[in-house]
Amino acid sequence: MNLLLRHRLLAALAAAAVGLAAGAVTVAPSGCASDCGSNCPEGTAVIEAESTADPGIIGLAWDGPACPLTMATCRGNDQTTFCQRINVTARAPGACDVLVVLYGRDPMVVHLEFGPPSGIGCCKGFPVVGDSHFTIPYNQDASIYSGDGNTDAVTILRDAGTNTGDAAADANDGGAD
Repeated sequence: MNLLLRHRLLAALAAAAVGLAAGAVTVAPSGCASDCGSNCPEGTAVIEAESTADPGIIGLAWDGPACPLTMATCRGNDQTTFCQRINVTARAPGACDVLVVLYGRDPMVVHLEFGPPSGIGCCKGFPVVGDSHFTIPYNQDASIYSGDGNTDAVTILRDAGTNTGDAAADANDGGAD
């Protein structure tokens, strides 16, 4: 086979490969070129005030293997509020407990669970298992609740860090405060 014919065959083969690859991309897009981004499971849990006013958040912390490595923070709407929304995007599967301290109320912990990566197309991160949206009510007697009104994932830390005068509790801990 002469050199000119070999170059023509290689050029034709390369053109056919490019055409085949282009046809595959236009006929069946995959990965992030498709619409898979709109079909991903929720990957960020949100804890926010019920309207655009600060609910009185005076302290935040999170703990657990799924929690972000950064310090817990919240944000406002950048105009009239300072701190009304907490976004939690997991760094790993597992649990993340978010402590929310509100002015004039007992502290509350919102328990969040995150699953393994979804494996759907180009979806990234760790999907929220269970409720992904929680509301901080303005009613001082109400606790944080999920989108459907459920409070199962919320624990109220009654009299946190204070001596309650509870004889049964004192008997269990030897009277230590």
